[in-house]
Amino acid sequence: MSSATTFSASSEVTRVFLDANIIAKPVTRTLLVVGGVPSGFRALWSQAAEQEATVHMRPRALPPSTVRERFGVLLAPSGQGEERFGGTKGADRQILADAAAAGAHFLITEDVDDSGLDDLASVGISAVNPDLFLAERLTRDAYSTVIDLFVERQLNPPTTPAQFHAAIAKQHPRLFAAHADLYGIPPERGAHSEPAVIFRGTCCLRCERIVADPTAIIDGLGPECR
Repeated sequence: MSSATTFSASSEVTRVFLDANIIAKPVTRTLLVVGGVPSGFRALWSQAAEQEATVHMRPRALPPSTVRERFGVLLAPSGQGEERFGGTKGADRQILADAAAAGAHFLITEDVDDSGLDDLASVGISAVNPDLFLAERLTRDAYSTVIDLFVERQLNPPTTPAQFHAAIAKQHPRLFAAHADLYGIPPERGAHSEPAVIFRGTCCLRCERIVADPTAIIDGLGPECR
């Protein structure tokens, strides 16, 4: 695919910002990066998120910078004024500032509860668990494409698309359930435990409208989308 991609303020698709804990997970990251554009969204991240992710990755894992170059991932600018996000934890303030500077509607993170609701609402961003986001926004064709990509590269031992689909359920049970009938195979059971908080914000996950009352949003969906 393309190499480096220049950041531009305009965008034809919804931008989703990946937190460091997502960048560091190859399968989740690839589902979002490769499956994004055909599903109507584009994944991106910042230098701060990339540096943090690199620290937590396995020694032989492909560096995020290489992934970014290979798939033409946008490198978002560094956001300013992170100190204004007083309800958000520590280093996550810079991540939220970067997501805002990127014009993102969603911050994909495993730690949704690290971001303050008022902080998110002030910049029109919702923090979303990756499994919830993928189950709602990744299309069937895009999901199949990513699975085929992994199967082509996984040669030792070889894996069939159905087997890889079943394995997805260990970390992404909602995503597996959304496409459960695709290969006609039961899910693999793993140690995955869904966090207590999987969505926080005022931007509806489906229609992207701002919902005035955040308590009216259930599993990321506003009243008009449920």
